[in-house]
Amino acid sequence: MTKKLIPFLFLFIALALTATISNYADPIFSLLGHGSEAALLVSFFIIAIIFFLNFVIFNFALSSSIPSFVVAILFGIFSSHFLKPIINQHELLGAFVAFGATLILFSGGLEIPFKNFKKIVVKVFSLSFFGLFITALLFSLSLSGLSGLFGLELSLPVIILLGAILASTDPAAIIPILKQLRFAKRATKDIIISESAVTDVTGTILTITFAGIFFAGTSIGAVMDGYGALFTSETGMALLKEIGFGIVFGVVGYLLLHFFTVLKKRQNQEFETDAAFFIFVPLLAFALALAFGGSGYLAAFIAGLLYALTEHLHHTEKYFNHTIEGFLKPAIFLFLGALVDLRELIQYMDVGIIMALVFMFVIRPLSVFIALGPFSFFGKDKLGWRELVFISFIRETGAIPAVLLVTVASFGIVGLDGLVPIGMWVILATLIIEPPLTPLVAKLLKVAEPITGNSAMAVHADNDAMVILGSRGNSFARRLPKVVDWSVRHNISKVTLLHCLEDKYTPEAAKKINDKAEEEFGRINEALEKEHKPKIQFTCLGCTGFLQDNIDALAKKESNVSVIFVGRRILDYRLKDIKQMAVPFYFLD
Repeated sequence: MTKKLIPFLFLFIALALTATISNYADPIFSLLGHGSEAALLVSFFIIAIIFFLNFVIFNFALSSSIPSFVVAILFGIFSSHFLKPIINQHELLGAFVAFGATLILFSGGLEIPFKNFKKIVVKVFSLSFFGLFITALLFSLSLSGLSGLFGLELSLPVIILLGAILASTDPAAIIPILKQLRFAKRATKDIIISESAVTDVTGTILTITFAGIFFAGTSIGAVMDGYGALFTSETGMALLKEIGFGIVFGVVGYLLLHFFTVLKKRQNQEFETDAAFFIFVPLLAFALALAFGGSGYLAAFIAGLLYALTEHLHHTEKYFNHTIEGFLKPAIFLFLGALVDLRELIQYMDVGIIMALVFMFVIRPLSVFIALGPFSFFGKDKLGWRELVFISFIRETGAIPAVLLVTVASFGIVGLDGLVPIGMWVILATLIIEPPLTPLVAKLLKVAEPITGNSAMAVHADNDAMVILGSRGNSFARRLPKVVDWSVRHNISKVTLLHCLEDKYTPEAAKKINDKAEEEFGRINEALEKEHKPKIQFTCLGCTGFLQDNIDALAKKESNVSVIFVGRRILDYRLKDIKQMAVPFYFLD
């Protein structure tokens, strides 16, 4: 047995063990006592199980290279008996997934720089509104025809709701892959990321609208009738109200966050309660928008989109991301897995897999070319056929579709047989098939190249001691004086700026950084000369790879490196490797 198969074997054993123990959930719960005290103990026990499974999921995903979402769904399926007390309480389940979706959409907004979003807003809106509608409609029509061929009696609510639920893409699945690529046109990457965030919102609004129609018992005779109901004056006014108040209270959330930033700049220090306020804002925006009939999810997204995180909130951002990635997303996929009966999953396997393939390789390309095709002929930044094909290939679903599946299943709408298993087949397929192939497709289409480091680096020919300042952006300008001060005090006369723009690299951007660095070097040496101190011999070394990889390579190659200065954010990337390096690190704010 090869070493590569060992993690999969352990995963299989862990799932089998989980299923075995889960089958004894009821006897285990009964051991916790009876009455009101037992209910409290059972709740604590289930919460503890969820936290433990989140830890297990991450480590199995890390060792086996299987997407964490997929591992979470598998553990959800095999631990379903433990999670039944939550799954069976629709209101509790609905409240949890709404909480999770709000923070996930807020984080999706934070991922998009608003200045970049403004440049591509027309393309993004075309893909996220018109393209999403086409995607949902084509999916529903395809599923309706395919279910007839397989002899499946799927209800119209299932057929229509699945189209709306699965129409959006997932930034959490897409962004980590795109960060590994350097694009020939930056706009291509920005369109994909922005679309994935915006379609999460528009897909949610479309799903909730359809769910409201079916929950009200409105009679729908065919797929086209269901989608036609969106264009009635009553539905149109409801949608405008959702969007309008969603935007209004999203702006309110942004203003609260702006006040928070001003306060942090004055205090120049982070506190433990800052994360509480940071989470409070999107939840407040969600609640206020919902109270006025608006889209709470849109409000949370708008608040995140308009707001730009600053370095004054590094620890707050880190805690927030850990909450999203370490608890909310795995828990949602656990619940999604727990909602599925294995027999149902097998029953709908054929139609689920075929619909996933049709979805990725037929419906997605059609919707992209229809929505973005006109931008190939006019506009300042035209999209070529290569970019359109690449955007067509990016079809990963993920957290928000999973949230919507769980949410709709918790509504108690009659006749939703097949909704969760078919939806889960599509989610699994897009997460398993597309991520590993994305770099290869990008390279074949010549849209982007995997980011690699410089093949050789050298700073000085002699062995005089020197220090290195690593930087990914413009932060080096304010950090450089601290580095120089340390160097002067330790009688070190050589300072190297190791600059890596990573996925933002272009020759023009690198030149601007180099010019700015030269200005800073001159200014600092002039100041040192006035103080009758020895000048510093500066070097600006621009690299095309990842900062942490280039630091590692340079530290191993240059034996005269005394200290490496970096921002604290590098701790989020390679803490284990940093601890093993011989060169000491100083972390700057």
